[in-house]
Amino acid sequence: MSLITPQEAEELMLSNVDVLECETVRLENALGRILREGLFADRPFPPFNRVTMDGIAFCFSDFSSQPLALQGIHAAGNPTPPSLKTGHCWQIMTGSEMPPDCDTVVPYEEVTLTEGSAIIKCEPVAGRFIHREGSDASQGDLMIKPGTRIGPEHIGILASIGAAQIKVTRLPRIKILSTGDELVPVEQTPLPHQLRQSNGITLLSAVQQWGPSETTWDHLADDLETTTAGIARALENSDLVILSGGISKGRKDYVRPALESLRGEPVFHGVAQRPGKPLAFWKGVVALPGNPNSTLTTFQRYVVPLLCRMIGAPDVETTTLPLAGPIQQHPFLTQFLPAKINSGGRAISLSPQNSGDFITPLEGKGYLEIPPGESNVGSAKYF
Repeated sequence: MSLITPQEAEELMLSNVDVLECETVRLENALGRILREGLFADRPFPPFNRVTMDGIAFCFSDFSSQPLALQGIHAAGNPTPPSLKTGHCWQIMTGSEMPPDCDTVVPYEEVTLTEGSAIIKCEPVAGRFIHREGSDASQGDLMIKPGTRIGPEHIGILASIGAAQIKVTRLPRIKILSTGDELVPVEQTPLPHQLRQSNGITLLSAVQQWGPSETTWDHLADDLETTTAGIARALENSDLVILSGGISKGRKDYVRPALESLRGEPVFHGVAQRPGKPLAFWKGVVALPGNPNSTLTTFQRYVVPLLCRMIGAPDVETTTLPLAGPIQQHPFLTQFLPAKINSGGRAISLSPQNSGDFITPLEGKGYLEIPPGESNVGSAKYF
């Protein structure tokens, strides 16, 4: 098996994926979706001089040490009130439009109200507690750019600009196929030589954590005919098929021959990395190794960037972190090590015992990528 580097594998995968089509959804169904259009302010924000404190409003030039007479209450949502009489003030509420003939707000905490007047107990400052019209955005300003994954903070802005229907990437249709005759359903008591299925539901959960999709999971027996038929069905209705296991060189590993009969030669099969050396890729199909640590590591390293490219989201960002202790490079394999970050911002490696060890990495919040070489490294890429 000719091994390629992780960088080459990622580039090949990302160059062999098409961005999915768009669809229009209602605002209440947009959470987590990828915006495919720029959305602009339909008016200034705020659209008027907005009061930010409950209190009284008046014209500063009309202020003296004498009490101000109360003219009435101006609440949020009320239209512009009549002109303010000399020596008067409005009781004014947060969120209301500042009357055009007023320029000063004094909070209730600094005012003593009597039956018909307001006594100010501080030195008022003109212009305070007023959120000025257009100070956040002007009409026509870009509010949310294409490619944004819509979060709760975006929903409020979309509602404010009247975007009741928005254009987003349609949901990716993903099929997860786990393999292995040694695996039995979770609710079943395994025999001494058996294990409960975990990779399939792990991958399903990983996709759900990544973002909205239409994802289902099936398990295939270690049989060429069954494997070929299961993959063929998955390919008919999926944008991406993710397989777990059956991609190594074992006598019962049927994923590659099944896929070759359906799709021809893989784009690549085999990456110089640990864990996950048997990783293989066909356009629309990712075949992950079956050991639990390998499965989840390669999903995060390769499938997440692939999914982001597929839906038109920004490419996954990585960072480089200093290490809490030096890590020895492997002579020719890239190492992926689960890691956590200490209070000083340094990464602590949580080295699993082997690629089937899914207990050790539980404390990890991400992965370190250690390139091959002949020395100890003090920093590493973190994803």
